[in-house]
Amino acid sequence: MVVSRAKIRAVSTLALFGCALAWQASAQVAVKRVYVEPFAVKDGSGKLQQEVIAQLRKVRSLSVVPDRSTADAVLSGDGEIWIKGYRSLNPRSGRLPSDGTPVYTGFLSVELRNVRGDTLWSYLVTPSAGSADVSKDLSKKIAKHLAEALALDDGSRNPHS
Repeated sequence: MVVSRAKIRAVSTLALFGCALAWQASAQVAVKRVYVEPFAVKDGSGKLQQEVIAQLRKVRSLSVVPDRSTADAVLSGDGEIWIKGYRSLNPRSGRLPSDGTPVYTGFLSVELRNVRGDTLWSYLVTPSAGSADVSKDLSKKIAKHLAEALALDDGSRNPHS
């Protein structure tokens, strides 16, 4: 079966429009206070959670709260960070751990839920190529995209802001 490009574009446009409507419909309450749950990451989950909290504290429109009961929304996540290979200045050294410094990669999937448990926003983030600190890179991306999504939501509810 041959599918035309026009049909693919139409379906993609409708899917994006549906996602935008789902965000607007689900975000009835302005999210100002966020609780960050511990992330279910195999290695370095504590560091990753602390990095995300530090980056979210830099977002002026959000306040990170220490417990779930005072939050408007809960940010949870699941992911993994692993060693992709080893970098060495010597091309003859090979790819053994003893021959270079580790190069990390991974992913983190995050979800923002309201107090009723309804998903308001979700995002899958991967580190930039050649990132020196994967945890910091992932947390910066999470904070940036969450702030943008919340700003878009504020703009749709209050066009005069």
